[in-house]
Amino acid sequence: MIFKDRFRTVRHKDHAVPAPPPRPLLGHSSFLDIRAWQHAGVDQPLLLVTSPRKTGGAVQRNRFRRQVRMAFLASAESLADGPWVIWVRPSRSAPALSSLSFQDIESQLRLALRRLSPRETP
Repeated sequence: MIFKDRFRTVRHKDHAVPAPPPRPLLGHSSFLDIRAWQHAGVDQPLLLVTSPRKTGGAVQRNRFRRQVRMAFLASAESLADGPWVIWVRPSRSAPALSSLSFQDIESQLRLALRRLSPRETP
């Protein structure tokens, strides 16, 4: 999928999580586990959203994915031309997905994206 002609979601086998995986951008008290790495094969930011079945039913998981995508599009202007892959998933300490609001997701994602520097790998 292409969003606003610049951002698109990651599809199966469209990325490779580096080994070892990158460290989370936010602390353990955060309810989102956000990780990022640079991928040389892409020219635009890619968004990977994972929501396992343990976190809720299909309706809650799909709602979570939509909210993360919209929050990413609203706050990703700083990554406009960077080769970043942003991986977002609920953390182990996260409340139920049905209790997360869009404002909570957006604020955590903005904080994590501010910690990324366009020239360095986390």
